[in-house]
Amino acid sequence: MAVVPPEDFPRRTMASGLGGAVRKFSARRLEDGSFSALVPDEEHQQAYENAEDLATQLVGYALRKERENPDWTREFNLQRIRDGIAAKVKGREWDFTPDEQEWVMKRLISLLEQPEGGAPAAGAAQ
Repeated sequence: MAVVPPEDFPRRTMASGLGGAVRKFSARRLEDGSFSALVPDEEHQQAYENAEDLATQLVGYALRKERENPDWTREFNLQRIRDGIAAKVKGREWDFTPDEQEWVMKRLISLLEQPEGGAPAAGAAQ
């Protein structure tokens, strides 16, 4: 069963190109007849799972870089990671919106602040 994305995870809007001289916006009709410019729940879920997976993987990377480079501050290391994510997105290797990139960094920081760098504390509820 998939984990529901947290409230603070950004939701993408639909991207589309609509021709013509008149201003337009892209939306989809929901089952109740209303319209939404937000991506469907399935796409939102996938974006969240990708972002959570990246943040989790980056914990090990960040801790390894801290061990290998003890003169680097955590802030310096996090900025390098942030720049690396942005470069992968710019190079179209990864698909994260700017808001999702920021969420990944906040999630990474949160995981790094947990005991043992992201591992739940013994006896902690999961």
